Amino acid sequence: MDTTRADELLSHLFDVVNLPPYDESDRLLLSRTLAITSLHFAASVRSLREARLAVGAAAMLRSQFEALVRGVWVLYCASDDQVERLSSLLSVESQQATKNMPQVTEMLGKLENQPQLANLLVALREFKDSSWLPLNSFVHSGIHAVHWTRFEPSAGLVDQVFRSSNGLAVLAYQHLAIITGQPGLQRDVIAACAAYSSCFPDPR
Repeated sequence: MDTTRADELLSHLFDVVNLPPYDESDRLLLSRTLAITSLHFAASVRSLREARLAVGAAAMLRSQFEALVRGVWVLYCASDDQVERLSSLLSVESQQATKNMPQVTEMLGKLENQPQLANLLVALREFKDSSWLPLNSFVHSGIHAVHWTRFEPSAGLVDQVFRSSNGLAVLAYQHLAIITGQPGLQRDVIAACAAYSSCFPDPR
């Protein structure tokens, strides 16, 4: 569980995709912001793991996943009105206006209708099917949070959170690569990961 190696890779991936979006539309800027939000949560997962705060790391992993899904949904599926409401300056009124935004299950359902996202949807669905219920338990202080607070979680479970977070971070960087409009940039992201297999979940 080498956080230094993960930091090294993710820092390199940032340099690879650190380009402006292919246009300045609200949709692209919002989608980019949400992908970066997902990466902020990923950094929190790594920091909390280093601090041996596994419950917080698990809760952050759920937020990381949701920010990634919402970023992809914004790019491909959100209506112009939804983009406008999510892009508004924060206020009591704008907060109220966004309270009925689709949640993860609905967003994934919409993304299923985008054939070009088939490979991404396999990864997102696999993560949700295996991890969503326990991660919700951490966020809402359910039985998983109680158990991990009362009894130190196994090294294997903490390692799984770390590796899953790194995998989602790579998906966020691939999404940022798409937003740049630069051909071949996604392949560069994938190629950069080849030497860092120890940072990711084992292949299924």
